[in-house]
Amino acid sequence: MRRHTVQFVVACTLLCLPAQAQEADSRAELLAKMREQKAQNLQPYKPKGIEKGLLYIEERRIIERLTTIDGWYPRIGGMTTGGGFAGGAGYRKHFLDEELFVNTSAAISMKAYKEVIAQVSYPTMERGMFEVGGDFKWRDFPQEDYFGIGPDSSGDMRSNYAITSTDVTLRGAMRPLRWLRFGGEVGMFWPEIGRGTDSRMPATQDLFTDTEAAGLDEQPKFLYKNVSVNIDYRDQPGNPRSGGLWRATYGVWDDRELDQFDFNRFDAEVAHFFPIFDKKRVFAFRGRVVYVNNDPGHRVPFYFLPYVGGSDTIRGFREFRFRDENAIFMNAEYRWEAFSGLDMALFLDAGEVSPNWETIDLREARTSYGIGFRFNTFKSVFLRFDIGTGGGEGTRLFFKFGPAF
Repeated sequence: MRRHTVQFVVACTLLCLPAQAQEADSRAELLAKMREQKAQNLQPYKPKGIEKGLLYIEERRIIERLTTIDGWYPRIGGMTTGGGFAGGAGYRKHFLDEELFVNTSAAISMKAYKEVIAQVSYPTMERGMFEVGGDFKWRDFPQEDYFGIGPDSSGDMRSNYAITSTDVTLRGAMRPLRWLRFGGEVGMFWPEIGRGTDSRMPATQDLFTDTEAAGLDEQPKFLYKNVSVNIDYRDQPGNPRSGGLWRATYGVWDDRELDQFDFNRFDAEVAHFFPIFDKKRVFAFRGRVVYVNNDPGHRVPFYFLPYVGGSDTIRGFREFRFRDENAIFMNAEYRWEAFSGLDMALFLDAGEVSPNWETIDLREARTSYGIGFRFNTFKSVFLRFDIGTGGGEGTRLFFKFGPAF
């Protein structure tokens, strides 16, 4: 009986095999036809809207052409932090077989900030190892914010002042390696402080005295000397996705008229960029410290004090929110490519000011966080929009031309 049962099962299995094989063949043919039909229906991806416009700008190198070609060019942005949208015109020209470079420009912002710049440089001496040049800058900034000095200054004490300045500089630099640069400069700086023109808040002169804002009543002419070192191995300085930047500057400022405001200043900054997924996603970090020290019997003018707050430091606070003789701040960003021409970023900022380094406690640092949008080409970020909050003083919106760092 058992033998007959086994024979019956084997016979049924053998009879089913052809049917299963036929069914498998039919399924394979159906899948092949579906893939073929899908391939026929596929259309090449066509960007639309903003992406289409940004790709047009990138493919035709419009930004690069506007920033490198000799002749007249439009100047957009680049005025100063907190100055508002600025526009103007400039003219640049290379001479002496493309070695001597002259660049002049003028701009005005929506807040009536004005700036005139003239630059001359001879950057290719000894195959580019040495560079000499000079700069002239005239600026009129009529609505600069001042809240007082110290980490506990009150937002209710917001005031504004005007500063007009003339700055003339001679500079030189040596670049022994592509990524290493040593520089020095000597210059004269003439500031003039006036009453701010923003009617929404009082003038600084109405809320503070010269004791609370050194240099508010009188401003001298300054002779300054700076030395600097830069180590820059970023892949694209205007839109970095890998590499790093280390730089430091030490300056001596000499009051040539009043003998009241001699001081020294030290700035140091470190930034690094860690790419993942073929540089489509980047972790970016930056830290900066600034220190000023007045000579015995002298004071540091309030408009030269280091600060935190604003689009370039802590984006959850107004520009120049906290000032003092010592400042430290850090920024961390996670950046990713939304589509060609637009990157997005999540960021976290932290920083603090203090009259002494010994009293700085990063556990009590001011912090903020937010999201950013960066319109760019491969080589440069030409516009960014950051939304910062979390600092306890509301949400801040910043439109800036150029990268965050």
